[in-house]
Amino acid sequence: MKEKYHKFDDKLMFYRHNGIDPKRLSVLFVHGLGDSGLSFEDAFKDDRFGQFNLIVPDLIGYGRSSGAGNKDDYSYEAHVQRLWQLIDELGIKELILVGHSMGGDLTTLMCSSDKKNIIKKYVNIEGDLTQYDLTISRASVKAFEKGNFDKWFETDFKEKLVWGKLGEVRSGWIYYVGVSMCRRDAFLANALELVRRNTSLDGKYKSEIGRIFLSLQIPRLFCYGTKSLAMATLNFVNENNISSQSFDGVGHCPMTDASKEFYDCLYDFIRRG
Repeated sequence: MKEKYHKFDDKLMFYRHNGIDPKRLSVLFVHGLGDSGLSFEDAFKDDRFGQFNLIVPDLIGYGRSSGAGNKDDYSYEAHVQRLWQLIDELGIKELILVGHSMGGDLTTLMCSSDKKNIIKKYVNIEGDLTQYDLTISRASVKAFEKGNFDKWFETDFKEKLVWGKLGEVRSGWIYYVGVSMCRRDAFLANALELVRRNTSLDGKYKSEIGRIFLSLQIPRLFCYGTKSLAMATLNFVNENNISSQSFDGVGHCPMTDASKEFYDCLYDFIRRG
């Protein structure tokens, strides 16, 4: 695994990779709210993925990437534009997208804005499809509205939830590292947009991101842990005949807590004709 920084004006995006050959198929992994690219470190440990370019950035404001000048620089649009710029400057011609949680929201938007048609397949790991899986983002918005976001972030969220409860499994340890590195202004800006974009529509299912996901015309796979996904979201998946893969007995991060099974699934999906 190699490490590098890419410069966007006055901002630096850190990313992990395994050496970039534009002639090879590339896989871009995008992490979720408060997280970092460490959540996909197991991809580099699987020899099968050595035949692909692996690209795992820390979004601006997260992990080892720098912060931004104002809240607009943390918007979904800004994140997506920077990811596209990174892909363009690396000379990537064929791309597989893998997005987790909020990263699933961002990669859904990348798929819908793929003007060059370079995205060949898409794996969404518990990205938002409905309004029913917004537990952490809703809690952060509620704390912000009450005027105690900083206290909530440090105590109720970081120490009590992430370290105290989620820390019982490997993904919790990794997430704690990510949360400890992320900027609170980035976290809050993205939590606010995450809730807004997934509760804005009328009707039974209110997610703008879910509606866009349904419109995508490329091969796509929705992955989820059976201990995490809301039943209403699973109903949405089944009602719309979305190709999906469950991972029994794990929560929100199957790529970490069911690592072998997830990367077996991902490899098979990539290689499938």
